[in-house]
Amino acid sequence: MIKVPKKQKKYLQKKKNYLLIKENNLVDYKLHQDIVNNNLKGVKKDYGMFFTPERIVDFMVNLIDMDRLEKKNNVNILEPACGLAQFLIGIKKNHSSFYRKARPIGLEVNKDIINYLINLKVTGDIKLIHSDYLLWESSQKFDLIIGNPPYGIPSLSKHYTIKIDNVTKDKYKNIYETWYGKYNMYGAFIEKSIKLLKPEGQLIFIIPATFMILDEFKKLRSFLSRNGRVQIIYLGPDVFKPEADVASVVIDFRADDKSGELKLLEYKDNKLVLIKGMPHWEGEVIKFATEYTIKLENVCSYLLGDIYDINISQRTPEIKNNPFIITGSYNKNNTYLPLLNGRNLKCNKIIYDNFTGYWIKKSDAKKLRGYFSIPHIVVGLGFRENGKVAAAIDERSYPWMGDIYHLLRKNELFVTAFDLSDLELLEYLNSDYIRKYIKDTYREITYHLSITQLKNIPLPTKKEWLEIKRKGINRHDETK
Repeated sequence: MIKVPKKQKKYLQKKKNYLLIKENNLVDYKLHQDIVNNNLKGVKKDYGMFFTPERIVDFMVNLIDMDRLEKKNNVNILEPACGLAQFLIGIKKNHSSFYRKARPIGLEVNKDIINYLINLKVTGDIKLIHSDYLLWESSQKFDLIIGNPPYGIPSLSKHYTIKIDNVTKDKYKNIYETWYGKYNMYGAFIEKSIKLLKPEGQLIFIIPATFMILDEFKKLRSFLSRNGRVQIIYLGPDVFKPEADVASVVIDFRADDKSGELKLLEYKDNKLVLIKGMPHWEGEVIKFATEYTIKLENVCSYLLGDIYDINISQRTPEIKNNPFIITGSYNKNNTYLPLLNGRNLKCNKIIYDNFTGYWIKKSDAKKLRGYFSIPHIVVGLGFRENGKVAAAIDERSYPWMGDIYHLLRKNELFVTAFDLSDLELLEYLNSDYIRKYIKDTYREITYHLSITQLKNIPLPTKKEWLEIKRKGINRHDETK
């Protein structure tokens, strides 16, 4: 039960209608957010809840296709995971005449928040439903679904944010066709919402930008491309700071016959700027494009994934549960090897010290990964160092853990024409050319790149790399 301090309760009673939005009066959510924040700090984390800044609410409700909706007599509107019903109230504030003929529904899984809204009578004519949206069954279809779905991987593990038991998680997996790998809740919210839209219906969500590039969302991207047209508006990493450090986008989806059409825009200086359009998008990774990235891609004949198989080290939970791994002090020079991680990897250099505290017998190292027994190129990618790539050759063939990638040359006829040596490849991967390419292409979406993104790094031949260094990519006008 949410407790309202007496001083705040008196204030709310005096202003009990201030959230009902009479005509165009402004909404002040701060007091309600403070009350909920003070009472539900743990619950907010467990449910992946983040309140949306009012300026973003206003921006999103003004994306609504009013020309289409105002022609309808009855309009069904849904805000899933509604919290304080910010978006439904925002529609009433910005489109009051249209709102009078709307039938708004707010759905919320947390009963305390529902009771809080009902007891204070701050939601007016909004129908409130207490339910788990992902398991909620509705025969009703909607003209508009708008909101801020929960973010996080559902699990009871302490490593993940949203606390969902395994039985419920298995139900989600069985219901949602886009569920893949360590899926994030917001992906399932998108699929559910699209399936609840009427023909020509509109979905507007603010979500992390990670769905654009991560492998876990490949089924979701394909699903989006098949079911309508998509507009993605990049907002950057500051929307939810300091509460959350996440690059955010607004996805504006239309359920119409223009399936596979995608536009990527950026909201900057109160203007929408088109970055790129993809008229025949089929769910591929969505990359930013600049003049620089286009030129580098045009100069290079290959992609890194054309020439190398790319693998990732085992993560910390796997290492902790591995029977061959031990901790403590051991004779590392003779019998045992330390497990290395990102702290050991610098540009063109590997520090063979134990920063992890984990050890393994030399003879068992290849049981972690077979390629730990042969020299090969290792790569680390991080945006916390301004997108800098660090690559080096592990001549000693040590075992690794964490977000470290391992490049193994393919034994295929196709790659025989590729003539860049390992040392030249290191020079290229460690160069500012690649740092700028990664920063321009993926912005602040993630702090580490996935295997898919690494595979798509453009790769030059020996001649092309010499040409890039001689002329500089910004003056290279050659296209293919």
